[in-house]
Amino acid sequence: MERGFIVHGTMADPRWLDLSVDPSDRELGCYLGDPRIVNMGPVGLARFTTLRSWLSQWSYDDAHGDGPRCAADLEVPTLVIGNSADNACTPSHTHRLFDAVGHPDKTLHTITGATHYYSGRDQIPHLKEAVGIITGWMGERGWAN
Repeated sequence: MERGFIVHGTMADPRWLDLSVDPSDRELGCYLGDPRIVNMGPVGLARFTTLRSWLSQWSYDDAHGDGPRCAADLEVPTLVIGNSADNACTPSHTHRLFDAVGHPDKTLHTITGATHYYSGRDQIPHLKEAVGIITGWMGERGWAN
């Protein structure tokens, strides 16, 4: 029988409180708000979970959600987009993912000033840029209409 439990501190990442760690043009704080509040609040990344689910997501040895490990198995052209003001996926994450892609046809784009969810009116131009990059990349491969 699965038993659920709550995990606090899932939003604990030093990069959110120290911009000198994995530098980029992101703002201080995490994408869900003030980490000191988010870490103890009722919502957060993987806050409510089960043992099986926790191990599947977070086990160092057995996680099924390991992007770089899975990217090595890609057998199709791959586009990776990084957002320079993203305070969830920092530049090192983007580059680890891109570097791990196993297909020789891989492309990396960084959108300067874009945040994780492109939230807010000031992010509309960045979202449009992302859509343009994706549709252009797909068109180059004959995949877009």
